[in-house]
Amino acid sequence: MEIKKAAADILEYVGGKENVVSVVHCMTRLRFTLKDDSKANREAVKRTEGVISIVEQGGQFQVVVGNKVSKVYEELVPMLENSGDFGEIDADKGRGEKKKEKLFDGFSRTVSGIFTPAIGLMTACGILKGVLAICTASGALQDTDSTYLFLYAIADMIFYFFPVILGASAAKQFDMNQYLGMGIGAIMIYPSFVAAAADGSIHSLFGIPMTVSNYTSTVFPAIIAVYVASKLEKIGKKVMPEAIAFFAVPLFVLLVTIPLTFWVVGPVTLFLSTILSKVIFAIYNFSPVLGGLVLGGPWILIVMFGLHWAFIPIFINDIAINGNEPVMGLLAGNQLAMAGAVFAAAVLLKEKAKKSGAATAGLTCLLGISEPTIYGYLLPLKTPLIISVIAGSLGGAVAGMFQSTQYVYGGSGLLGLPCFVNPAGLDAGFYGVILCDIVGFLSAFILTLIVMKKKSKNLEAL
Repeated sequence: MEIKKAAADILEYVGGKENVVSVVHCMTRLRFTLKDDSKANREAVKRTEGVISIVEQGGQFQVVVGNKVSKVYEELVPMLENSGDFGEIDADKGRGEKKKEKLFDGFSRTVSGIFTPAIGLMTACGILKGVLAICTASGALQDTDSTYLFLYAIADMIFYFFPVILGASAAKQFDMNQYLGMGIGAIMIYPSFVAAAADGSIHSLFGIPMTVSNYTSTVFPAIIAVYVASKLEKIGKKVMPEAIAFFAVPLFVLLVTIPLTFWVVGPVTLFLSTILSKVIFAIYNFSPVLGGLVLGGPWILIVMFGLHWAFIPIFINDIAINGNEPVMGLLAGNQLAMAGAVFAAAVLLKEKAKKSGAATAGLTCLLGISEPTIYGYLLPLKTPLIISVIAGSLGGAVAGMFQSTQYVYGGSGLLGLPCFVNPAGLDAGFYGVILCDIVGFLSAFILTLIVMKKKSKNLEAL
């Protein structure tokens, strides 16, 4: 795969840089927002060397590239350098020319735009947290050791400063000054306010009662606050004289947004977040096993269509509010189920190149990257996809039986195992998620071998 040529071809086939409103990338996909979707040559994009598939969801034209997506993106950026800020075009530029988005598509696009840039860092920190939990549970480290404290600070960094990071990302998504967005996130975790949340020393502003809460590690308050600030910034730019706008607009935004955040936005958002978390736990507590059967396997289809972005902030918020998230435990087995199915296909394939490609996709899937497996093998073959869903549900039921719970947001597949370590020590939930993974992998592998052996012609048609 020639990276530069692939980037140029993809850009040409999506309608050229004039048709691109914005482009970001996640772990495996280039996520384009296009002015006119009809100008994209879908078949040509699919035929481009290195492209696994395309997905159109959440108002985005997503080109699935796989593990080399960051390199393709780096080549793509200079081709767009005259169209926007550091290779990404202004998020609202040309949006008026684009057909009106459906409500869910707009929500999905916004959420993915906010969280995608932080997912890699979040996953790295989550895995490190999990590894440290294993070290303390096994006695390799004590939570008072200098080494532990140093490494924990690295692992906890993104979670503690979440409002700042999300403030910057949300500001970009809502088309406002990113430094202003970071400032709003920063003031929410300012040391004096964190202390006041504990001792009540700050309880009013201008005589109006105010509830100062500790917003470290929170998700929704900073996003909503920055959204409000983006509207205020646009108003300020319209009414402020140009001679003083450079400082008057930020001052206006801060003096209005921050009090509103502590008076209304923060308390209401935290209240709703807590209610949402309680609802999720109530559903889970009704029957974890049934939840695993219903959600474990079908989650593959939710990810395939890009609908999982609607749930990601809820999961992260749950961890922030409660320190753990049980529903994610039900989803652990589907990643291994997909890997098992594609490894079975690798065993059955006869052509060396195809066999090697399937094995590579399976290994990547074990490490948490599922798109090459989904779009390169499971979806074209169909039957292994159905088997993966069934096996993922079986694994989910096992996880539900052991009440496997995730304690930090991190990777999936084998790299996600440390995220299920209870900070208090290894428990049944951790061993349950291991068993969940084994059940998901083996059931998918065996069923695919049995069923697809009779459909060898389908395999060779890949």
